[in-house]
Amino acid sequence: MAALPLAAALSLGAAGCGGAPRAAAGAEGAGVPVGELPIEAVAAELEAMSGAVLEGREATFRDILADTVAKDMYLCVPSARQVFHGDVPEGERRIAGAMPHYGLFFGPMRYLVRRRGGAWEVEVRVAVEPPAGAGRLELPDCGLAAQLGEALTCRGTPYARSGSTDACPGSGEFSAAATPAAIRALLARWSAEVEGYWNRDARAFALPVRYDFDFVLESEARARALRVDFAVPLSPTCGRTPYFYAIRAGWSLPVLAHEVGHVLGLLDEYEALSGIVRCYPKTPFPGAEISRMGLSMREGTRLLPVHHYLVLRRFFCREPSSTDPYAGAIR
Repeated sequence: MAALPLAAALSLGAAGCGGAPRAAAGAEGAGVPVGELPIEAVAAELEAMSGAVLEGREATFRDILADTVAKDMYLCVPSARQVFHGDVPEGERRIAGAMPHYGLFFGPMRYLVRRRGGAWEVEVRVAVEPPAGAGRLELPDCGLAAQLGEALTCRGTPYARSGSTDACPGSGEFSAAATPAAIRALLARWSAEVEGYWNRDARAFALPVRYDFDFVLESEARARALRVDFAVPLSPTCGRTPYFYAIRAGWSLPVLAHEVGHVLGLLDEYEALSGIVRCYPKTPFPGAEISRMGLSMREGTRLLPVHHYLVLRRFFCREPSSTDPYAGAIR
């Protein structure tokens, strides 16, 4: 894993929360004044919140924490205890930026984070453009049987239960005609169920945060003047492509929960480019096989306290001077 050393991450993060007091949440340059800790101390707090699940895996997730903070445009390292359980003023912020992936490209990060009633709310709205001229939608399972009935082809083992580390294992035949009704049913299912993986894991670690993911047609978002965090084409197939290239009808719910993690600014926790070809299967970082960002396709992998912290901590940081990842480049 090519993570930055902890000291380097700390030196980058230290610039984020110090200096003059910041504006109240929701204002320009928003951020909530809060004391920072050395990143090693934050890692220790997160390990205490995680319990036995991290035993023997501490070094990997300390590196993941340090690496993500070091690469982030939002530069601050507040106490994890303060983030989750401190007395934080109410307010909301739109988080916007980009995160590097594999050292090859930057991917967008966009979401709304709100503090209300002593708890956190995180919202992501994804607007999709339906595929033009697609005959059928490849699906990952029989989850739309109630909505589509006999119009659904459904046989074999659901992708999420195949036991494979391939996001598209081809363990069954699941498909439906790419009608407007089928696409709306698919988006409604995603809106109802993908957030469940995040909320399940937040509850398991007693973290006061609720996630709300909404998948809508781009035309509907325009007609209703909805806030859109992320707009992307809908591909009618399954496949291994970057999340900002297309969202795929054949991705299982666990895979979609992983991909939304990228929209929330999380990075992959497996060896770069592993899983693309059969001779190089998906290879999580040592210990990250328990993580949603390490093995995306498994029902039981988790979003750990470190992941929720990385999403929420940006609420406390100053607004980046630029959200252009190439702002400092020579042009």
